[in-house]
Amino acid sequence: MSKEAQTIVILLDQQYEQLLADARCLVASYVDASMKLYKKTGIKSVVAGVSIKQVSPNAYSIYWCKLVPLQGQKNKFAPLTIAKGNGKHKYPASSFEFVEYPYRHLVLQVEERLAEIRRVASENRQLRRTLVAYEKTLSRYQALNHGDLYSAG
Repeated sequence: MSKEAQTIVILLDQQYEQLLADARCLVASYVDASMKLYKKTGIKSVVAGVSIKQVSPNAYSIYWCKLVPLQGQKNKFAPLTIAKGNGKHKYPASSFEFVEYPYRHLVLQVEERLAEIRRVASENRQLRRTLVAYEKTLSRYQALNHGDLYSAG
């Protein structure tokens, strides 16, 4: 890979890491805001969580989970992934119908911002894949013998 392309890939990776850091910060803010709502209202209804998982060496997935109480275990929950739909960056509002007021507004607010992070992160990874593939193609092309097509004497 050319030095220029390597520099761009490194920059894309740094930008992607910053997007992940932004997502993690947003999730932490969501948890804090949920706790403040609980203390203010006394309503125990936070049943939606966010998970950020590494799905390949160069990619992460950011998705919502419904927190379902485990039978017979007080204060223990199992996270069930909420389907978003392939190729979509944003969950439809209907995905959160199970979330009660006042938390629903907070969840929808956080999802707006997570959707934007997902969209930009997706474009970042696509650009990286395209550049790496192009560099491989260019390298193979440059390795070919580009002599004269016809050299009869």
